[in-house]
Amino acid sequence: MKTLYSGQTDIGRMRPFNEDRFLCLELRVPAAGRDPRVLLAVADGIGGHAAGEVASTMAVEILKEDVSRQGAARGGDALTVKVLEESFLKANREIFQRAAQSAELRGMGTTLIAALIDGNRSIAANVGDSRLYLVREAAMSQISHDHSWAAEQQRGRGLTAEDISRSSFRNMVTRSIGYTETILVDTFAVELRTGDALLLCTDGLHGPLADQDILKIIRKHRDPKDAAAALLKAANKAGGADNITAVVARVD
Repeated sequence: MKTLYSGQTDIGRMRPFNEDRFLCLELRVPAAGRDPRVLLAVADGIGGHAAGEVASTMAVEILKEDVSRQGAARGGDALTVKVLEESFLKANREIFQRAAQSAELRGMGTTLIAALIDGNRSIAANVGDSRLYLVREAAMSQISHDHSWAAEQQRGRGLTAEDISRSSFRNMVTRSIGYTETILVDTFAVELRTGDALLLCTDGLHGPLADQDILKIIRKHRDPKDAAAALLKAANKAGGADNITAVVARVD
């Protein structure tokens, strides 16, 4: 199985700078006859004075270096969800420590969603409200769980959708990388089939676009690069109120 992938980001129409970051990386393996593992990630920075940009950049760089190192050490062995979890925890520690050293960076954090594709298997990890979707044939399902006030209210059925939409807390993220000294990481495993597509995206995409609109675009554009570009264009057309990032992968 071969994985085709592409990532794109856009500042949107309302923000002065882009605090989103993404990663698309092939992890070469020494075992003969194996396709490269593919590491994909999206981060959405949180914090004023460009601190969010610092946090999101640190998160993807730490993830890149740590997973690459662990992948090289394991060689042809399968990578596990523990690999991603440990990399997330390392990013959390280093970002938290960096913020503690600077008043301008204090309180910074970032969402982080990552997927590691290894043959017909994908493992994923998530902190925050950036999302991982699986598109299979004519259906799309959200694999990750949002760590946000709105999502928690929906899961607990504490408030109506109308109440949530009116609340000043509706956009509040309840879990992020680097904001607290310790963090809980959600992990997932997904078996892939030929023709499947994965989408990693920030809330600048899944916020203004309904799931059915996202699905329609991904099904229309088989090439991941074309799909990512069309998704960003649609989100900007819908208002572009936030930074927009999409990483699309398709299994052939």
